[in-house]
Amino acid sequence: MKKTQREYKVIDFPPLTAEERAILEEMASRPTSEINCDDIPDSAPNSKGDFYYIQPVEMPKTDIRAKIDSDNLAWLKQAGRGYQKRLNSVLRWARQNNCPIATL
Repeated sequence: MKKTQREYKVIDFPPLTAEERAILEEMASRPTSEINCDDIPDSAPNSKGDFYYIQPVEMPKTDIRAKIDSDNLAWLKQAGRGYQKRLNSVLRWARQNNCPIATL
């Protein structure tokens, strides 16, 4: 069975208005105890080895050729198919968590 690929369009959202910024700032000033987090999914890796993050639209992809250490590739492949997607998820997680790439 051939997998079909979904196509998504990248959305260029308009900048926030002053009113929208004020709402977000008011929400950010609330103490954590007032925030109900019961419906937020865990951010831990799931059983498939993927990293969880919210990505509402598919990002454009660029084909590259790169060399990777064999042990890192084996680690990505140990969960089965989809190792390239997992590699991209690991890189995205590192970027979103301010991994100090300049010092590596």
